[in-house]
Amino acid sequence: MAILQETYYYFVLKNETTPYKIKVRNIPINTTIMAMYREMTTEQREFYLANPTATVMEVWNCELTPPYVPPTPNVQEYAAQKVKDLEAACYASVSVSDLEYAMANACLAGTALVYTGNKYYTTNQAISVMKRFMDESSHAMSVRDTYKPQIEAANNIADINTIFSTALREL
Repeated sequence: MAILQETYYYFVLKNETTPYKIKVRNIPINTTIMAMYREMTTEQREFYLANPTATVMEVWNCELTPPYVPPTPNVQEYAAQKVKDLEAACYASVSVSDLEYAMANACLAGTALVYTGNKYYTTNQAISVMKRFMDESSHAMSVRDTYKPQIEAANNIADINTIFSTALREL
């Protein structure tokens, strides 16, 4: 005749009110060390058997915690931030530095040749710097003017991200 063996379900406690592990045994836990353990109630045991992937605290409370759902950002606020990001990217895409621009401008304004490190700007060099600045600035502002209204008119975050990525690639 086979003897039926009972399975015992316990919580291992950090302190009296905080479980941190579940212990399943075929024999009861010795009463001398029972202070570290608390046997599951019938309700907890049924919950654990019905939800084997539940966390220790979910079993302790007999309640599944809903998964974390990050808050959905406001589409208008998100679009406004992406417009600011786009404008910053446009300004950063111009490779002419403030110093180069100022020196080329001073040279073309008739001030003597301007010294920068190891070289002087001649009139032709200054014109070249100014032309590069104008070309790059014009392109950047064209990208901004094309994509800014599209970002502002988008109805969802995914569309905003797609438009923003396209704008960055065009820069």
